[in-house]
Amino acid sequence: MPKRIKNDVKAVYLLFGIVMTYFSIYMPDYMDVVGVSGTRISSTVSFGALNGMLFGPFWGSIVSLTGFMLHKFTSGSYASMTSFSVFSVLFIALSSIVAGLVVNREHKAVRYIFSTLIAAWYLLDVGRAVYYYPWYHLLVLGIFIFFEKTILIKSVTSKAYVFASLFIASLMGVLSDHMAGSITYYLLYGLPADMYRSVVFIYPVERTILAFFPAFLVYVLVVIFKDILLSSGTIEKDIEDMKSKDLEEYLQNDVLKIIKEDD
Repeated sequence: MPKRIKNDVKAVYLLFGIVMTYFSIYMPDYMDVVGVSGTRISSTVSFGALNGMLFGPFWGSIVSLTGFMLHKFTSGSYASMTSFSVFSVLFIALSSIVAGLVVNREHKAVRYIFSTLIAAWYLLDVGRAVYYYPWYHLLVLGIFIFFEKTILIKSVTSKAYVFASLFIASLMGVLSDHMAGSITYYLLYGLPADMYRSVVFIYPVERTILAFFPAFLVYVLVVIFKDILLSSGTIEKDIEDMKSKDLEEYLQNDVLKIIKEDD
């Protein structure tokens, strides 16, 4: 494919992601979920993880930031954004980065980011008072570390492991957003420890739901794409032709060269 056409396709692909993120703002939010009346968790967090898995950590974060901020400007709500709302945009981009890194198998970077967020919680007074608050984050991190090599290998051949890897990527993305948001909310508003205690078993359910839908959507896209390729009548022949071509090039460029040098 010519470079110009390839760039045009990429631009359209990214534009589609921005438009999708823009309209995701209109999705229903989870209301009164952090122990404070009138607060909400935006469903846009799901699209942060989705963008990371679809576009990668860099472009996924750009798509998330652009779609979210474009909506704020066009709706006229940018001027009325609170300090936490401004930071929330960055947290959604962080969700894209973490989810994208998992899908790209940059596991070391994921462990570093996730562990740093958890460690930052314990640097706060409220973090030491409610030390068990990030129990779900620690559980998910432990599962990720324990199964990362297995999922890396099995996801190539098993649809169940494909979904498991995508779900872990999505879950780590939305949990990164959650931990960054929890820390920032405390720093800005001094939320009392009791508020965090009241949701210690609620937020894992909310975040699991938020992570499920982007993982499922990407899984369906991956499976459909894979099935289309495998159902192609010429795919096996194409693979064999590629193997034969590679073997021929190897014989011509390497083996024959060695034989001539020996002579």
